[in-house]
Amino acid sequence: MTTGPDQGLNQAMGRGPKVPAPFAFLWAAQFLSQFGDSLFQIAFVWLILDMTGSKSTTGLAATISYLPALLFGLAAGLLVDRWNRRLVMAGADAGRALLLALGGILLWRGTLTPAALTAIAFGMATSAVLFNPARDSLLPEIVPTAALTRANAWVQSSQQAAFLFGPLAAGVLIQRAGVKSTFPAGMLLFAGSFLFLLAIKRVGRAHRAGRESLAIGEDFRRGLRAIASDGTLVLLLALTALDNMFIMGPAILGNVVIVRDTLHGSASDYALVEAIYGAGMITGSVLVARIGSRVPSGWLVLIGVTLDGITYVPLLWCRTLPFLLIVSLFHSMVIPSITVPRATILQRIVPPALVGRVFALQNVVVVGVTALSFGVAGLLLEILSAPALFAIGGALGAATGLVGALSPRLRRL
Repeated sequence: MTTGPDQGLNQAMGRGPKVPAPFAFLWAAQFLSQFGDSLFQIAFVWLILDMTGSKSTTGLAATISYLPALLFGLAAGLLVDRWNRRLVMAGADAGRALLLALGGILLWRGTLTPAALTAIAFGMATSAVLFNPARDSLLPEIVPTAALTRANAWVQSSQQAAFLFGPLAAGVLIQRAGVKSTFPAGMLLFAGSFLFLLAIKRVGRAHRAGRESLAIGEDFRRGLRAIASDGTLVLLLALTALDNMFIMGPAILGNVVIVRDTLHGSASDYALVEAIYGAGMITGSVLVARIGSRVPSGWLVLIGVTLDGITYVPLLWCRTLPFLLIVSLFHSMVIPSITVPRATILQRIVPPALVGRVFALQNVVVVGVTALSFGVAGLLLEILSAPALFAIGGALGAATGLVGALSPRLRRL
């Protein structure tokens, strides 16, 4: 960027005459990429459940699709810190476009099996393992440090807008052309993200200065030692792991089952619930963008984790779709109070040369634990109702936030 810090802050957050092109392109690429992923996730979970008729098999398939975070996460973070971060994002979305093209062809020919669909989901998740830490690591090169909380809120709002419009679009596509139509639509969205990322110039390489000669093995060992020695970072990641363990299985697999089995709804009803999540997270992001600079980031995360759990408990009494939509709206408004300040904390306290690895490690924690949560949720849903699972997970999630508030290190962030 050629603007000064104050001007860049104002422009990046919409107070200047125009938003700088790199920030605008990154926002657009993130939106299109997450839009495509949202379409695929709805199609994937619904198709697996429809093909197999088994909740536990669906949970297993979802678990397998999230394994790349555990298998490749740390290696991906190292590559993000050694390569051009913008090109890493572009390559990841090009790969996802090709995978959806393949899946669409198999589905239209009637030869797509649960195993093949799970393999495609595995490949999609592998690309995300590269895309997500590269995105979060690239942002500090585009906006000033003082603008990071608001910039994170805006960038994450593009993800949340995709969560809103993706399910709505999926619902329309499914009604008019069937689930198979989500594959070519998603392919085009990832291709659009690829083009926007190519349009960003002269960013993505600043973190590599002075590190080109460092051997990859030594770079990996130094990074792990630095991360493991930071007690505050370890605590933050542990809090994230526990929250996701209790919340994410009900949040994704539980929503499918509560719509399909408890409420006897359709794929379009499920898409509407997911769209409500998008609307709530957009609203929450706007609120965090306004108050984020006034509340310490550590406290904001702790409050968010506690409310993340509390807002799921009322689903114990869910028996109608409107009730589910209302509770989902309030729950989703809380989510940005966790994700936005947590990203800002990491961008602020981690050296630029390591930030890709730290975001990748966070992704390992979030997505890897989510995979475990899926598997556990799938098994529990064979013996528990979906409302009961939401209530239990919510209570444990709220307890996680309250216990975390006992840590002075987390409160001071």
